Amino acid sequence: MILDVTQPTPESVPPGPGARPPFVAAPTEGSNVRLWWGLGTGALAVLICCGGGLALMVGLIVTGVRAVEDQAQQTVTRYLDALERGKFPEAYDLVCDEMRKRYDLDEFESLEREVVTSTGYTLGELDVDTLQMPVRLRYPSGPERSVTYQLAQDSSTGHMEVCGTA
Repeated sequence: MILDVTQPTPESVPPGPGARPPFVAAPTEGSNVRLWWGLGTGALAVLICCGGGLALMVGLIVTGVRAVEDQAQQTVTRYLDALERGKFPEAYDLVCDEMRKRYDLDEFESLEREVVTSTGYTLGELDVDTLQMPVRLRYPSGPERSVTYQLAQDSSTGHMEVCGTA
């Protein structure tokens, strides 16, 4: 059988009206409304996450500073109360390792004997950068005395300790 090349075969006939394309084209809108809503929502989510993270970071810093201030005030208060009551071993427990190496309990007692005679004290504001706390000691016979206590944080316990005067 011989084919006549001049006669069209069903495969060579181009599709006419109503023919289906081999794939469906994506629908199109007249504007980019969905795109802009999506981009805006994404930007808002990023802003909330970053803004929330920044607020969290600032909150942690402020809380940390307040915790250091509170712990420093409690340590100096316990230290001075123990000295005023003449309980030197109790006060000695609140000093740093460096001070313990320099002074034994008897030397510490003679060093801090003057605080025992005070009749009260007023704590100042802690300098967070240097960990120094000013204190005004009151005496029954004489003027007040200003003392600045140097504090340090114990690396093993995290507690504040008195490390002498500045």
